[in-house]
Amino acid sequence: MNDYLALAPVILPVIGALIALAAYRFYKKAFEAFVIVYSVFLFTINLGYLLLLHQGMKPLSYGPLTLDASGMLISTVVCFLGTLVMFYSFAYKRRPQYDSTYFAAYLMMMGFMSGLACSSNVVIMLIFLEASTVISAVLVLFGRTKRSIQAATVYLTISIFEVLLVMYGAFILYNHTGSFDVLTSMSLIPDSDKFLLALLFLFGFGTKAGLLPLGLIWLPPAHSEAPPPISATMSGILISASVIAMIRAVYPFYGSSGFDTLMLIVVGFGALNLIVGMIMALFQEDLKRVLAYSSISQMGYIIMGLGLATTLGAYGALFHITNHMLFKGALFLISGALILGVNTRQLHKMGGLWKRMPITAICFAIAGLAMAGLPFLNGAVSKGAIEEATMEAAHLWWGYEWFAYLQILGSIVTFAYLFRAFYLIFLGKEKPGFEKSSDPPLYMLLPILIMVALCVILGLFPGLVEGLIQMAAASLLHTGV
Repeated sequence: MNDYLALAPVILPVIGALIALAAYRFYKKAFEAFVIVYSVFLFTINLGYLLLLHQGMKPLSYGPLTLDASGMLISTVVCFLGTLVMFYSFAYKRRPQYDSTYFAAYLMMMGFMSGLACSSNVVIMLIFLEASTVISAVLVLFGRTKRSIQAATVYLTISIFEVLLVMYGAFILYNHTGSFDVLTSMSLIPDSDKFLLALLFLFGFGTKAGLLPLGLIWLPPAHSEAPPPISATMSGILISASVIAMIRAVYPFYGSSGFDTLMLIVVGFGALNLIVGMIMALFQEDLKRVLAYSSISQMGYIIMGLGLATTLGAYGALFHITNHMLFKGALFLISGALILGVNTRQLHKMGGLWKRMPITAICFAIAGLAMAGLPFLNGAVSKGAIEEATMEAAHLWWGYEWFAYLQILGSIVTFAYLFRAFYLIFLGKEKPGFEKSSDPPLYMLLPILIMVALCVILGLFPGLVEGLIQMAAASLLHTGV
């Protein structure tokens, strides 16, 4: 009977979505309170289960779903960010499109993202990934602009390619093993097909994680044209859940021949993400596009850390997933506050907002410095772990240490483009027409303050989550390395 509880991370958000729709229709006064209380309930359950795993409880499993530490870390982060984003979204409640459908769709997406991170069956992972894709595309359309329609169209079109890649790999896998689970009967797969399968799953699931080349096509428009709370979700956790699915599908092949070459390919494409993302972010005039391209770059760090397949590398990558959710989520929510205050996303059309929006400016500065890896903030801890893990792997290939130097360069460039954005938005001469601009209302400000505060707290006291993340890293490595 307890096995059925393994379905809870997927089923409970869907049930919540249905109740939310009913509450909005029959008792609208209780709708907002229900959405927030239920989201907190989901977060509490996920965090409590994760703590039980840390105390030695055996992971629950039912069919293709296994609630191990790595999957439940992602599920917990999903619910945490979801709670803050839905609270933030109430600032848009006067707009008619932000009705019960928006919040119900968001709850369902939370469930599907949790399911995505808790399976090693490639078909089940693909179903959850595409379900999350369809719902997130619908949420992108809540922007109600021509560009958001185009972005959603591109987003869905690219999904066709990832489906083809994963299903092609799934058919090969089933032909050899009689199963779609990558953890079963790896010995039955010929060495000649193992490398092909690894690449198919890498680029299939990796596409939705922002992996280049296809990630460069869909991610910037989708993240920049979505409403800010949806941008925060897609950038903060959806692409991170996808990268966990990618690694779950690829790690089992690390134990086969050609391991060094496969690792170099994964780390190399992570480095490519880092380079292209940071260069593109430097030359953007649209604030949300700066943040979108920076997501491609930050995914580079995570992919490189996971690609090393070491305890320290996986720890750094999972810690960076948690940190990225905080500082990037905060920055996208801040972008929404700025758009509300000055009605533009163009950097050169802003200026001198420090006096009008001081709390917003301080939060932007802290979140930006955290993403750049400034000491005593959370980004420095995770980036430092990934850089150290990369240096430790230098003996595997000549020149591997240059990947670590590239990561340091990435932090410097990240600081450069975020300082540029901060200067253009908050410093300099105030533009006319901003006299009535001010810090956002409580609905918007409170989630931002919570995430920025956690950037500082986890930077000063990383030990608060170190044990949980180390457990999740060990669990993820156990899938195949």
